Amino acid sequence: MTSRYPTGVRPLTDQSGRGGLRLLVLVVLLALGGYVAWNFVNARSSGVQVTSSAAAADSGRQKALAFANAQAQAQRTGRPVSVVESFTDAELSSLANEAAQQQGLPVDQISLHSTSDGTVRGQAQAHVAGTSVPVTLEGSPVVTGNRVALNVTSTHVGAIPLPGPLGDQVAQAIRQPLQLGAPISGFQDLQVKASDGRLTVSGVAQPA
Repeated sequence: MTSRYPTGVRPLTDQSGRGGLRLLVLVVLLALGGYVAWNFVNARSSGVQVTSSAAAADSGRQKALAFANAQAQAQRTGRPVSVVESFTDAELSSLANEAAQQQGLPVDQISLHSTSDGTVRGQAQAHVAGTSVPVTLEGSPVVTGNRVALNVTSTHVGAIPLPGPLGDQVAQAIRQPLQLGAPISGFQDLQVKASDGRLTVSGVAQPA
């Protein structure tokens, strides 16, 4: 019997059609999986990277010390002393890493960036449950109990939110080194404001 199809050409049967559809679905799934995996691997590198250094940490300490000096001057002269200090991303990151190491906190490689929308975004390497994981975080700078600190509002591993208990554990570990030095006592109108690349702290030291 003579075939109505050219030599070497096979008719498209229901079975081969289904096989082609399955192959197409497999290719799409593989593409989607690769896209998700690429985003997960590269999520941490998408933020601003800040280099910490001993020089930046020393500069940050000197700026923090300015508030204690102003308070001492107010006591000595009997007059109010205004202080305004702006901390760069490098200074904040260096101070945070230094504090985390000194306090033995399970976090390192902290990189902080103050943004123009008034928040602080950061990256770190957290060590929880025997595992080292890259973490991204976001928070708002606040003044509480005469201490400048970062109120961490969210923590993620790459692009994936951490489960509640684990997220709380990581947030607590990261929140501590983000406190900017010791409590600032004897000040009025203590304020903190984030702008692009800088965190500005201001206040007025009052005599006793």
